[in-house]
Amino acid sequence: MTKKKPITAFLGVFEENLQKMKKSIKKELERPSSERRKDWLKRQLKEAKELRNLLKDMAETKTCPHCGGKI
Repeated sequence: MTKKKPITAFLGVFEENLQKMKKSIKKELERPSSERRKDWLKRQLKEAKELRNLLKDMAETKTCPHCGGKI
C-alpha cells in the first residue's frame, strides 16, 4: 500500500491548529494535578503528535509545481 502525498495547501491552517492545541495543553497542565481532565489531555496530546508528524511529512514533500524541485 502506498502512502498518499499530503496536500500542502492547508499547511498554514494545520500549523495554526497545532499552535492553538499547544496553548490549550499548556493551560491545562498549569492546573493542579487533581483538577486536570486527564482523558481530554491524553486525546489532545495524541492528536497534537499526529498533527506534528503530518506537518513534518508535509515539509519534507514540498516541491515546486513547475520543476519538481524542493522548495
